[in-house]
Amino acid sequence: MRWFLRNRTQNVPRQDEERFDHLELLRAKANRRTSALTHLPAYAGAAVVTLMIVKVALVSRGAPSTMLALIADAGVLQVTAGAVILLLPFSGIVVSYANEEIYKFRLMPKVKRREIQVAIYLTIFILSFLLIWSWVATVVGFLLLRHLLFLWDKRRGRAMEQPVPLSRDEWLQRPPSDIVCYAFWQQVKIKLEEKEALQSRPSFDLAAISGMQSEIDALVEQFNERASAIYREKFSQGSVVGSIMISYALILLIQFLSNDRPWFPAEQVELKGGGREVGYVVNSSDSWTTILRERERAVIRIRSELIVSRALCSASGRDEINTKTLWRITLDQNAVYKKCPSPRKG
Repeated sequence: MRWFLRNRTQNVPRQDEERFDHLELLRAKANRRTSALTHLPAYAGAAVVTLMIVKVALVSRGAPSTMLALIADAGVLQVTAGAVILLLPFSGIVVSYANEEIYKFRLMPKVKRREIQVAIYLTIFILSFLLIWSWVATVVGFLLLRHLLFLWDKRRGRAMEQPVPLSRDEWLQRPPSDIVCYAFWQQVKIKLEEKEALQSRPSFDLAAISGMQSEIDALVEQFNERASAIYREKFSQGSVVGSIMISYALILLIQFLSNDRPWFPAEQVELKGGGREVGYVVNSSDSWTTILRERERAVIRIRSELIVSRALCSASGRDEINTKTLWRITLDQNAVYKKCPSPRKG
């Protein structure tokens, strides 16, 4: 029988050190995580709405009239869809967070872990057709780093599926930090002292010693069950991944806030009489066409019958419409869009 178990990740407490119910704290943490996952769609929805409003404000360059015109003409659904497309790079955070669930110890069946893994890599595969190749490389790099940290922690004994057995003498010198385990530890020490006192007598009662040993074995069994339960609630120590994910999110957020490009492609609109408008077509119908001008970001409405032609162009002079995905990085036959010309009056 393996008697005494301990957690290598815990520092050895002093006799007078304050102790806590580790199992209760770990389960409370797990419940908070579960609650966060349960409410994740609501959080994600609130984040999308917030960033959608921020994006409209950036595109409008803070002009309230332009903001209202964009929402009114483009429609809430189109604005939301555009914001979601712009927020796709943030999906790497969601993928990395879902990946953390794989490293729960003994709390999740292997079938469930495999399902999460399949969902993660299927998501990456689908998004690799939409997002730039560096996004794919970054997210896959996160997953590999997380697994390498897990293997490193496991090698050092910080990520073990079972507690580490100790000899009796080692165990007696290491009071556990969990308050319940500490109670069992104290009782075992008392029982061992009583047993040794019985054995030191010239004539000792074998039945009493046997009964004392049974009590010690029962306490040890309870201690082991408690220690194993604490272990089952523990995660691998991967704090570095959390820091990297936060840095990744901050970089994306800075890029998002520093970019005032609309979610529409830039176009040059040729008008009858030689006029030209350069901007983003917000809405188009048989009667009216709404355009957000590129230069001053003002919304104008033109009769659709006055439009001769529309052509996509690059507002910044770069080919921003083509996304260098993993599947297109080696292709040379990509569409090239010229730089948008300056608008001219009709």
